Amino acid sequence: MNPITTQQANCRDCHRCMRYCPVKAVGIEKGQARLVEEKCILCGKCVTECPQQARQVGSRRADVQAAMGEGRSVILSLAPSFVALFPEYTPAELFDRLQQLGFDLVEETAVGAEAVSRIYSSLLASADKTVISACCPVVVAAVQKYYPDLTDNLAPVVSPMLAHAKLLRERFGPEAYIVFAGPCIAKIAEAEASAGLVDAVLTFEQLRRWLTEAAPSEARGTGAGKPAPERLNAGAARHYPIAGGILKSFMRRETTDTDIVAVDSLENCFEVLDGLRNREIAPRFIEALACTGGCINGPASGLVACTPAKRRKVTDYAGPSPVIGWRFPETIPLGRTIQAEPVEEEMPSEARIREVLRLTGKTSSQDEKNCGACGYNTCREKAIAVCQGLTEIDTCVPYMRSKAESFANIIVDNSINAIIVVNNRLEIQEFNPAAEAMFDQQRVMVKGVRLTGLMDCTDIAAAVRSREIVDGRRIEFAESKLVVNQKIIPVPEHSLVIIVFSDITQEEKHNRELTQMRLQTVEKASEIITKQMQVAQEIAGLLGETTAETKGALLELISVLKDKGEG
Repeated sequence: MNPITTQQANCRDCHRCMRYCPVKAVGIEKGQARLVEEKCILCGKCVTECPQQARQVGSRRADVQAAMGEGRSVILSLAPSFVALFPEYTPAELFDRLQQLGFDLVEETAVGAEAVSRIYSSLLASADKTVISACCPVVVAAVQKYYPDLTDNLAPVVSPMLAHAKLLRERFGPEAYIVFAGPCIAKIAEAEASAGLVDAVLTFEQLRRWLTEAAPSEARGTGAGKPAPERLNAGAARHYPIAGGILKSFMRRETTDTDIVAVDSLENCFEVLDGLRNREIAPRFIEALACTGGCINGPASGLVACTPAKRRKVTDYAGPSPVIGWRFPETIPLGRTIQAEPVEEEMPSEARIREVLRLTGKTSSQDEKNCGACGYNTCREKAIAVCQGLTEIDTCVPYMRSKAESFANIIVDNSINAIIVVNNRLEIQEFNPAAEAMFDQQRVMVKGVRLTGLMDCTDIAAAVRSREIVDGRRIEFAESKLVVNQKIIPVPEHSLVIIVFSDITQEEKHNRELTQMRLQTVEKASEIITKQMQVAQEIAGLLGETTAETKGALLELISVLKDKGEG
């Protein structure tokens, strides 16, 4: 199981992890990044490069504390890079502080590296082919998956972590709870595959958090009345976490000949492995470390500091090679067999690749920008990944930008409303055809010209200052007899203002005609009413009846008609 998990809520569709993954073991699905476990070599780049911390490494701290609570003998194997990555402590202070957390014994993993170095020295003298160091689990995984033909070149030796775990098992028995702490995420997977040699792995980042959060407790020791376990010392193998350190641990000279290659960083490792595969080089030994500068720059170190300074701390601590005073038991086997695990990916047909390229607007080689924004080095690689279900078409940034701009242009260009964009100095930046048609009777619309030459911009200048939207302003242009509703939308983050004009000239004309018709109706009604009143009065006089009520009703009708006409 991959120890790296993704917090989907924090994954913000930036594809940074894809861009930095050296083996493209990140898939994109519905805008979310996911790890492709069969391709992943656990280099940790996706963790260190994620700006939203969406990549997390599972912690075994609770399991370690539970083992302590059960009274088990809990032993900590501390990776040799500790001296550079915990600068706030001296080595002695760190060992004491860790024992205060509840560890019965804290011992350097370099103890196991001493035995590994002796085997490497023997291999260097007797091997009939190039030997690649197998201490770095990321390099081992990279060879297994991407250079399977070179798997037999990997040194058939366990890593220092496993060598030390074997020794600790020999010394403290199967009931001991063995913990490894280091700056490497890949060690978690290596421990899980170790058949119970290592019970748990803590990253240095997790260990530092524990040291910061936990109040020191009394050291438990190994039980009442029992002396503390003896701590074995390490020698030249303390150089392991720096580039060239493995060689330095068993070679007795500072410089190496051309038959010895020391390489760090995955990019450089791949270059050397390519050279070996292509028979451009054939050195006796290749020391390969995945992290730039070595393990002192591991992805889970929890410390960002100057690489030369960290290297100096390691070399100062290692010092001249001391007499370690103990010998690794020959009865403990340190050999291993490493099997190739090639990544198998179906290659799509050329027709399918071209179809995917076409869907992103790439119909010729000139259309392929190869910008790398999608995470792949070339548009073709991206198209292949789409065919393999590893990413999506819309991760092509230039294509999506062009598509968005095209949609926006279609909407704006076909809008019946006039749209003008000006900067904070009221200089015209953009306008649509409707705006050009609306104002062409007054002056030709030209980019860069101030809008003040076309109209009164008092309201627009006020909106620039207030940064507030102004809506529903009625504007009448006397020269062109144009009447519009004006909406002003400031966009302060881009120092722009969008002005939208809705032409209501015909609506205004219709309203005026309707008002005029109403007034004429009122006048005609008044004339008829007057005549009818005269007739009514004559009839009323003959009949001797009053016309007061009739007159009042008719006057009320005239008043209503006038009100409607004025409205």
